[in-house]
Amino acid sequence: MKDQQKVLRRVGDVAPSGGRLPGDMLYVRDLVGVEFTITEIQKREGDNGEYLAVVIELEGKQAFFFTSYQAFVSKLRKCVDDLPLLATITEEVTEKTGRKYFDIH
Repeated sequence: MKDQQKVLRRVGDVAPSGGRLPGDMLYVRDLVGVEFTITEIQKREGDNGEYLAVVIELEGKQAFFFTSYQAFVSKLRKCVDDLPLLATITEEVTEKTGRKYFDIH
């Protein structure tokens, strides 16, 4: 019987990533109170469920952020066909618990 060599594949061939995004990665907290333009929204699946990769233009440069905040995901899923859109992230506080959260407008 002839020995068959197993062909090794790369991780990226088996489980490709979502691809490289343009510009620098930003954090949601760094965008609070800043107006920017959303140019692309990519739905992605991770180990903990659905999240979005959001490509933006800020001060003439491209950047991106990731979010799994349900307030963002539910709003931004509805916006995919209407891009580009202006947006601002705010930090809100619930009256009942005083807990802080982010929202996008």
